[in-house]
Amino acid sequence: MSEQQDRPPGRPVPPRPLPPHLDPRAPRRPSGSRRTTAPPTTPGRGRASRVLSVLAVLTSFAVLAVAVGGYLLVNKYDRQIDRIPDVFAIEDRPAETPRDARNILIVGSDTRGDLSAGEGTQGRGAEFVSGQRSDTVILAHLYGDSDKAQLVSFPRDSWVTIPAYTDPSTGQVVEAHEGKLNSAFERGGPPLLIRTIESLSSLRIDNYVQIDFDGFQSMVDTLGGVEVCLSRPAKDRWSGIDLEAGRQTIQGEQALAFVRQRKGLPNGDLDRIGRQQQFIAAIVRKTLSAGTLLNPFKLNGVLNVATDALQVDDGTSVDDLRDLATRFRTFSAGGVIFSTVPVADASGFRERQSVVLLDETKMAAMFDRLREDEAPDTPEAPVARPTAAPLVVAPEAVRVRVFNGAGVSGLGRRAYDDLAAVGFSLVGAPDNRGSSATATTVYHGPDRADSARTLAAALPGSRTELDPTLTRTLDVVVGSSYAGAKPVQVTGARPAAPAEPTAPRSAAPAVKTAAEDPCAA
Repeated sequence: MSEQQDRPPGRPVPPRPLPPHLDPRAPRRPSGSRRTTAPPTTPGRGRASRVLSVLAVLTSFAVLAVAVGGYLLVNKYDRQIDRIPDVFAIEDRPAETPRDARNILIVGSDTRGDLSAGEGTQGRGAEFVSGQRSDTVILAHLYGDSDKAQLVSFPRDSWVTIPAYTDPSTGQVVEAHEGKLNSAFERGGPPLLIRTIESLSSLRIDNYVQIDFDGFQSMVDTLGGVEVCLSRPAKDRWSGIDLEAGRQTIQGEQALAFVRQRKGLPNGDLDRIGRQQQFIAAIVRKTLSAGTLLNPFKLNGVLNVATDALQVDDGTSVDDLRDLATRFRTFSAGGVIFSTVPVADASGFRERQSVVLLDETKMAAMFDRLREDEAPDTPEAPVARPTAAPLVVAPEAVRVRVFNGAGVSGLGRRAYDDLAAVGFSLVGAPDNRGSSATATTVYHGPDRADSARTLAAALPGSRTELDPTLTRTLDVVVGSSYAGAKPVQVTGARPAAPAEPTAPRSAAPAVKTAAEDPCAA
């Protein structure tokens, strides 16, 4: 809470001595030593691209706090930030992260207020939706024993378990159910979104930050624009983007369109996340550059705009912000790491809607590392691969429906004919399901796992997934990486059940840093 709340109105704020960790005359903490400052607690209203605003704000706080006499300035900016009440009014939360690490949930709120479609920067046509949604969700993990941060992006259409909650509009209890991630924010606000992320990851969220459309755009404009790179021209009437290929500096509505475009991108929301990560990296580089840090007028302008647009949870105090700023003062662009929660199928289909299906195994491994505060570049011992089990169901005994999931003309018919040629029993005619699948997925019912293994063996590079709604017939959704079907060899005997092995931890997911040049490929 702000220190001004208990002071009588009109009384001037007395000067306070600088604490040791903010005093430029005090000795610097040795590199790698353990931090003992109290952890922070949360920031405010965000969208995917807005994450960049958060990092810029926090980095700028650091510079002001330690280099520009910013102790009093932090008090000023703290008073400009709105607080959201009762964000962490949650029971049965995960344990705290070790080594003074912090987890910050950054949300890009797609809030449109009373605007109509096409007004301001709120979107047009089918892209316009009234109300509030978490257009972007990013978990920022600040590593405790290093000057690094990892930003994990979540596709907004991720199919997840929404915990039970009380509907704020009706007062009725809604039981736990499966749904899209952004529906948690839409129906239960920040508390339900935090509970959903904590349930999914078993990570405790320490801080919450939110920012809106206009706040993002003003932030970028105050920085004088941000440099991005496009491999091809981008023009889309839904987002409003109209940019040439190559390296260029963008701001205003084009900056917002750059991070919002989803239609016309081959992999939809996953490509949009890549755009957003590129933009955040550019913001980090520009904010950490001498041109911003050493220009007090520009820095003050950035902070004035950003803090006015931010909302944080009401547990975040000015001391938390100072401590968070201190952490960021030694950050470099190479220490800001980007990753995306592992995806199994970007064009999944559940309850008559297109969704993003997450890879449960790889996702668990990613969150295990974060819970242990282990950076993704930490080496791991190699793990021996298990031997594949023999196939026991003949192709002619496997009933299959074929779906084109890549949007590639004729792909479904091609897979249908290929599978028929190697002996599978095809049901119905090929149909369409989604348009952005890369991998081919075999869906099977609870008692058809052996049949699914036979089908997957005939489709190199495919994977299997349980769909409890299926019975005798398997569904195969063909992705753009499909390379044909091959004959399979069946033993006719079911293998003995092996002893339950200890699941090896997967290797860390591929990551990139804010120091990488998007045009350098």
